[in-house]
Amino acid sequence: MKLSRRTSNLLLAIGLYMLFIWGTRAFTFYQQLQEGTMVAPAIHFSLVVIGLVIGVYLSYLGIKGRSATRRDRTRSQIR
Repeated sequence: MKLSRRTSNLLLAIGLYMLFIWGTRAFTFYQQLQEGTMVAPAIHFSLVVIGLVIGVYLSYLGIKGRSATRRDRTRSQIR
């Protein structure tokens, strides 16, 4: 699968946004867990983990796509 530079940038932006959002929610989750005010901590913990994994994967795809388009661009300039 080949991604365009625009698509790679979009994936990277969404991935970083998700990491930021779920990272702040992880701190909120931890604070509520310490206070003992959280209802169903296992469900909240699984949502945080799934959100962080999706964010990491989207960021990874964006970075790999950007490097692939950069590599293709330099090869075409050499020829």
